[in-house]
Amino acid sequence: MFELRIATRQSSLALAQASRVAELLVRAHPEVEVSLVEVETTGDKDRTTGVALLTQVGAFVRSVQQAVIDGRADFAVHSLKDLPVSAPAELVLAAFPERASPYDVLVGSCLANLKAGALVGTGSPRRVAQLLDLRPDLRTAELRGNVDTRLSKVGDGQVDAAVLAEAGVDRLGMSDAISQRLSLDEMVPAPGQGALAVEALRGTASAELVQTLDDPRLRVLLSAERGLLAETGAGCRSALGALAEWDGPNIRLNAFVADERGHRRAVATGDTPAAVVDDARRQLGI
Repeated sequence: MFELRIATRQSSLALAQASRVAELLVRAHPEVEVSLVEVETTGDKDRTTGVALLTQVGAFVRSVQQAVIDGRADFAVHSLKDLPVSAPAELVLAAFPERASPYDVLVGSCLANLKAGALVGTGSPRRVAQLLDLRPDLRTAELRGNVDTRLSKVGDGQVDAAVLAEAGVDRLGMSDAISQRLSLDEMVPAPGQGALAVEALRGTASAELVQTLDDPRLRVLLSAERGLLAETGAGCRSALGALAEWDGPNIRLNAFVADERGHRRAVATGDTPAAVVDDARRQLGI
């Protein structure tokens, strides 16, 4: 037996995700023992800066990545949607082991039952833009905290409803709190939403071992989504949604962008991530 250490954020969702990867790793390699190295990130400490800006600068992942670089952990587990497209040169995205539901959900109320002027909690410019496209009469408010905290803010009436990632709610066993899943026509998810990502030091035995968990077909789809993110530079200034799916031998990419030129949608197709990204950029005019 030998031990591998997983670096992870301290939130209940992050711990659940890291434990899931540990389970998959032990199942694939019974000779391995896995322990968790909990890391407090800048994003966890900063309770005032908007979520969009914190995600843009990697505030929820940089400290976790540093634990691997420093040798305190052998690899790190992240929510892929939290990972900026630029990463430390020492690290490699060794595995995308699985993806849960990529969709967004409403908790507290379904869309049709929200009264005019109702307050919906979300800190995501992507979610705000698409929500107000559906219901311009609603108001939105920044909503910080883990899934439990966000649900409690709905429960105690601080907001009338909130938009969350279905994957996170499901992974915590809280699916009963979901009032409505927002369809792809209603809200295009964030690139990588619902997917787990495992980072390791480039060229190490740990990276090689973790690569056995990688889902190559999922990697292709996520490459398309993150490729569009890299090309657009979407972040604080703009809001991007991207979800890639297999359509026979081809990739179909649903995309949404909101920036100073307005809101646009596209459905792009291609046989490679690069081809699909080129088609989406052309349709979106970016």
